[in-house]
Amino acid sequence: METEILRMICANQGAVNTEDLVYNLFSGDPKKLSEIICNQEKFVSCCPNGQPKVVARTRLRLCKVKDCLGICRGLHLCKNFLFSGFCQFTQLRRGCCFSHELTSDHNQRLLRQHELESLSREELCTLLLQSDYTLLPDICYNYNNGDGLFGRCQDGDGCRRLHICETYISRECSCWKNHDFTAPQPFKALKARGVPDTLFQSLKAAYSNKQALRLAGVSDHGQQSQRGRGRGGHQLSRGFRGNRGNHSSRQDLHRARSLSDIAANIDGFDLYSSNGLNESDDENSPTSDIIVAATRNRSNHQRFHNARSLSDIHAAVSDVAAKGGEWQNNRQRPARDKTEICMYFIKGHCKHDDRCFKAHDKMPYRWQVQEGHQWTDLPDNETIERDYCDPSNSYSSTSPAVHFDTMTCGQNKVRRLSTENSVIEPTFIHTTEWLWYWQDEFGRWNMFASATGGHKAADINSTKLEEKFLANDKDVLEFTASSHSYSLSFQDMMQTNKHYGTKRLVCRRPRFVSAADVLTKRVRRPLVQTSTPIPETWDKTQIPQTGYSRISLQPSSEEFREVVALFSETMKGCDIINIERIQNKALWEAFQLQKNQMKTKNKGGNVTEEKLFHGTDSKFVDTICHHNFDWRICGTHGTSYGKGSYFARDARYSHHYTGDTDVRAMFISRVLVGDFTKGSSDYRRPPSKDGGGINFYDSCVNDVMNPSIFVVFEKQQIYPEYLIQYKTTNMFIDGTVPKRASGSSLAVAQQSVVVPRQVAVGEPLVLPTAAVVQRPAVVHKLNTILSQTTPRHLLSTASSMYSTGGTVNRPTPPTPFSTLSSRELLDFSENVNYKEYVAELVKKFSRSGT
Repeated sequence: METEILRMICANQGAVNTEDLVYNLFSGDPKKLSEIICNQEKFVSCCPNGQPKVVARTRLRLCKVKDCLGICRGLHLCKNFLFSGFCQFTQLRRGCCFSHELTSDHNQRLLRQHELESLSREELCTLLLQSDYTLLPDICYNYNNGDGLFGRCQDGDGCRRLHICETYISRECSCWKNHDFTAPQPFKALKARGVPDTLFQSLKAAYSNKQALRLAGVSDHGQQSQRGRGRGGHQLSRGFRGNRGNHSSRQDLHRARSLSDIAANIDGFDLYSSNGLNESDDENSPTSDIIVAATRNRSNHQRFHNARSLSDIHAAVSDVAAKGGEWQNNRQRPARDKTEICMYFIKGHCKHDDRCFKAHDKMPYRWQVQEGHQWTDLPDNETIERDYCDPSNSYSSTSPAVHFDTMTCGQNKVRRLSTENSVIEPTFIHTTEWLWYWQDEFGRWNMFASATGGHKAADINSTKLEEKFLANDKDVLEFTASSHSYSLSFQDMMQTNKHYGTKRLVCRRPRFVSAADVLTKRVRRPLVQTSTPIPETWDKTQIPQTGYSRISLQPSSEEFREVVALFSETMKGCDIINIERIQNKALWEAFQLQKNQMKTKNKGGNVTEEKLFHGTDSKFVDTICHHNFDWRICGTHGTSYGKGSYFARDARYSHHYTGDTDVRAMFISRVLVGDFTKGSSDYRRPPSKDGGGINFYDSCVNDVMNPSIFVVFEKQQIYPEYLIQYKTTNMFIDGTVPKRASGSSLAVAQQSVVVPRQVAVGEPLVLPTAAVVQRPAVVHKLNTILSQTTPRHLLSTASSMYSTGGTVNRPTPPTPFSTLSSRELLDFSENVNYKEYVAELVKKFSRSGT
C-alpha cells in the first residue's frame, strides 16, 4: 500500500491533500492512513497555509561523480535524461559522461533498496526534484527582502538563485515581485541548471513541496531539524555530532532540541486556554503534553511564567512518562464557546471528536438564540437561512421571527454559526461563500458584477469585495460600472456615485445551501492525478469540477479589449452583445497535457500555438463548451483540406458559418497547430513527415507559406477560450486583411489578402458589365434574373450547363435574393466560375434574341 500511495503522490506533482487520501483510499478513516504515512523515509505530513497534506520524499540522490566506480550510494543517471528522457549531449561526438540506463544493475539495486523500483522516470523525477537540493536553484532570499527591481540582491540579473516571489510559491499573490518562472532572470538560472521547458509548469509545485518539507523540519539529509538562527542552535548541533551512531544519544538530542525550543518560546504559551496552546496548534502533539504537564507543576500562572529553567520542564517530561498521560482524562476543561463549524465533521469524521475547538454540526450553518448565559439552537434552521440569504428580507418567515438587521429574536440576541469563509479556504468544500448586493432606485437588490435590471455590470465581483472586506472592514473601495465611478464604504455599507453623489445601500449575504446540497457535496470528488495550473485570468470561484462556466468579461477589462481588437481586425461595425470566457477545467487540463506531449515529441522545443476563429450555429455552443470541438457531432465546414475541425485566422472568414440567426456566435480558440502541411480532402489525420507510421504532422492548412485556414484532427489540440455573441446590423466586412503575426517558425512577410468578391448581407447580386457585350437590355435582363435567383440554384444550373456541353435553360426565379445568407453568398463566389457562367448566359440570351 505504501508503494501505491507513493506512486499516486508522485503522479500528483509530489503532494496530495491529506483529506483526499483519506476519503479516496480509506473511506474516511484517517487512522489507516496514519499507519502508512508514519514512514518518514517516504512521507512527511505538513500543514502549509492551514491545509494538511502529505508530501513525498526520499533519501536517494543522483551521483555527481563522472565515471564513478559504483561504490557510492547515489543513482547513476544523467540529470538531463532524468528531466526529459532525452540528453542532447548524446548527439555530440564526445557523448555524455553519465549513464542513461535507469534499469542498470546498480540503479535497480538502489531503487529496490529505497522501494522506488515501481516508479516511472517522470514520477522519479518529481520525487527527486523536491528531495535533492542540488537539482534546482534556490530562491534568492535577498531578492525577497527589500525594495527595488532586485530587492537587496547585489548580483541583479547575474544572480544564480531565482528572483521569484516566495509567497507566490505557496499561495496566490499579487505583489510587485516576479511570479513567472519564464521571466528572463529565473529562466536563465534554471537553464544554467539544465532544467528543460517541459518542467516549467510543474516548478511551482516542486518549490512549494520543497518549502513544505523545509517548514516541516526535514533537512536535505532526511533528519528532523530544528535549526536556530543564533549561535546556540549551531553549538547544540555540534555538541551531539559525535554520538550519531548511538540510539539513546539521538533520543537525548531530540528531547534536548524539543526542550530548548519550548524554553525559547515559553512566552508564546496561552496560559488561559484549556491546554496552554493556541487553537491552531495540534493538541495531539507530544509538545502539547509537555506544555500542559509543565503548567501543572506550578500552582499559578505567575509561578509558571517565572519558571524558565529546563529542570522544570524536564520534571514535566518525567511526569508525563511516569503517569502515561492518565492525568489528561482527569483534568478539568473550561467550557469553550465554539463559534465556527467544523467542516471535517460535516463530511463525516473529525479526528479530534469532543476535543475539537469547532462546533460539530451536520449543516454548514446554525442559528442560535441566547437564553440567559446559554446559546440554544433555533428551530427551522434551514428556513431561517433561506430567508437570510435573500437580501430583500429583513425578517425571517418563522414564528417568532428573527430580525436580521439587529440579529435579535424578540428581546433575545441571535447569532449565526458558520464554516470557514470560502475566500480563506478556496479549495475546501462546505465553506461559506458570501455574496455582495446593491439596491437600485426601484428597491431591487442586484449582485455585483451582474448585468441585471438594465444596469451595467461593475468591474468588481463578490469574491474581490469579500477579500477587501476581510482585509479591512473599515476600508473605502473604489470601482467602476460602465462609465461611472463609485466608492463603497464597508463601515457604512453604502456605495456613492462619485459624479452625481447618488447613494445606494449595500449588503452582504451568504449563498444558500440546502440540506440536499450538503449531502451531495459530502461525496468526495475523485482524486485528480494531475494538477495543471489554471490561467491567472480565470475566476477561481467559478470553476466546476465537471462541466464548464461561462464568465462574462467586463467591457473595461484588458482581456475584453484584447478579444475585441482581434475580432475587429476583419469584422468592423458589428454590435458585440457579449464576450464570455469559457472555464472548463477538464478541457484545459487535456489541452495542457497535449501541449506537454507535443513539446516532448519536439525534444523540449516550443509548440506553435495560435488563437483562431470558429463560427458555428448557436445550437452547437453548449456542446462545444462542454465536450470541445468534434466535427462528427457539430458538423463540418467543409472537407477541402481534410476531415477535421476547421479554424480561420480571420474572423471575416468564420463569420460565414455562423448561421442565419439575429445574434451570431463565434469562438476564439487556442489551437496547437504545431508543424503543419498542405491539406487534402481525403485526409482523416495529418500525413506522415517521412513516409513512415510514427512521425506525423500536427495539423493541415490551406497554404503553407501564408496559412489562413487550419484543420485539426485531435480535439485535445483545441481549447475553446472565448465565445463572442454579436449582431450584424451595421457590419462591414473588410476585404483587405492585414496578416496577423503567426507563431509559426516560417518567416512569412506581411501581405494583404484580397477577397475575390465581397457582397454584404442582403445586397442584390449585380452582374459586372465588363463580362458581357455592351447591350444594356441584356445586362438589365440578366441582373433582373440573377437578383431573383439563389446561389444554390445558380450552382446547380452551372453544373448542369457544364455537363451538357454549354447549353443552359433559363433559371426559374425562386426566393428573393435579399433573404440569402452570407454563407450562401460565399459558396457562390468561391465555387462558381462567375465570368464563364455569365458568358454562357449572354450567349443564351443573344441567340434567343432577347
